[in-house]
Amino acid sequence: MGDLKNEFSWSRSRAGMVDDCARRYWFNYYGSWGGWEATSPPRVREAYILKQLASRWMWVGGIVHDATARALQFARAGQPLAEREVIDWGLQKMRADFRASRAGEYRKRPKKACGLFEHEYRIEVSDEEWGEAAEHMKHCLAEFHKSPYPKRLPTLPRGAWLPIEDLSHFIFDGVKIFVKPDFAFRTGERTAEIIDWKTGRRDEEADPIQLACYALYALEQRWAADPGDVVTTEYNLALGKARESRMSNERLREVKAAIRESIAKMKALLDDAETNTATESKFPVATDARACRNCNFRKICTDAPKG
Repeated sequence: MGDLKNEFSWSRSRAGMVDDCARRYWFNYYGSWGGWEATSPPRVREAYILKQLASRWMWVGGIVHDATARALQFARAGQPLAEREVIDWGLQKMRADFRASRAGEYRKRPKKACGLFEHEYRIEVSDEEWGEAAEHMKHCLAEFHKSPYPKRLPTLPRGAWLPIEDLSHFIFDGVKIFVKPDFAFRTGERTAEIIDWKTGRRDEEADPIQLACYALYALEQRWAADPGDVVTTEYNLALGKARESRMSNERLREVKAAIRESIAKMKALLDDAETNTATESKFPVATDARACRNCNFRKICTDAPKG
């Protein structure tokens, strides 16, 4: 891994991170680079460890996504899992992750072992609050089984299932754009549906830039010939609510302009866009002390506001 090149790329989450706190973005993609090597400089190694942390709600969301992906894989193989099997797998994963995080195993194996923000920063969380997180996970997976997809997807012809990698990308204006759709399938010869699971407890409007990225990816993969031929369904498993969207050509042009603007903003922070090199001090820290308290890197960010 030491020969990997740190190339500039864009994603909706990276852009959002720059807007929230550019310094946090620097730590994630520059200050922690190379930290997978145990012999890396101490602060780089520490940044890499802290980068992997997840809050308990992010952790729960990740387990829900893993459990649904596993259920879909079994369904595709003609071996659909019962709701109880999916939930039990999620609970076992939670228990194993919790024990590993509490024992601090992530400090030895930061990429492979679960590390929870609450454990690293010794935040008091009651047994009832941990139990609430587990109940949320169980509820989301139960809602997944109530949704139309577990019954509908196994009936699709095998050729209708579209390949989805853990992290996919396409090229836009010479820049690698990362996307991570949860599932996709053909609904016709040149039409497709992309599903994005949500686990948040609030009903929030769909992000048009994220939806546009999915549409662009589908067009690049030749799943569809026109943006309107791609249906993106955001299914909130916490609320049992689906929201379907289609991207028009006009809206897609607007979003492309917004992505270009975001890319330019991110590149302007760099020392050299060609070599993708960056200096920490050029990336401003968020002025919101509360945001800094919830940041993975707060213990090594010397410019973070206090209080």
